[in-house]
Amino acid sequence: MTTAPDPLDLHAKALHASALANVSAPVLARLRQARHAAASAPVHAAPRLPAWLAGGGALAAALVLAIVLWPQPAPPGTAPAAALATTEVAAPLQEDPGFYLWLASADAPLLALE
Repeated sequence: MTTAPDPLDLHAKALHASALANVSAPVLARLRQARHAAASAPVHAAPRLPAWLAGGGALAAALVLAIVLWPQPAPPGTAPAAALATTEVAAPLQEDPGFYLWLASADAPLLALE
C-alpha cells in the first residue's frame, strides 16, 4: 500500500535541503565525523538484576506479605472481638431505656450541635 507524500513533509525536506546548502564544508565535515563517532561507539546496556535475585526478591516480598496478612489466633480464654462488641458496648444501652427516650426527644439534635 503506497500513499502519496504529505505536502508538509515535502516542504520540511525542501527547507532542510536549503539549510544544508548554506552550511560550510568544514562544519559538514565535523558533523560527519561526529555522526561516525556516535555510530561506532559501543552500546552500553543498562545493568540488569540477575534472574535469581529478581525471583528471590519477589518470593521474599510475597512471604513477608503473607506473614503480615496472616490472621492471628485469639489467645485462649478470650471471646472474639465481634462478640465483645455486642455484649460489652450494647449491654449498657439496652439496660437504659431513658437513653432512647432522650434520643427521640427534641433536645438531642440541639445537644449534638454543641
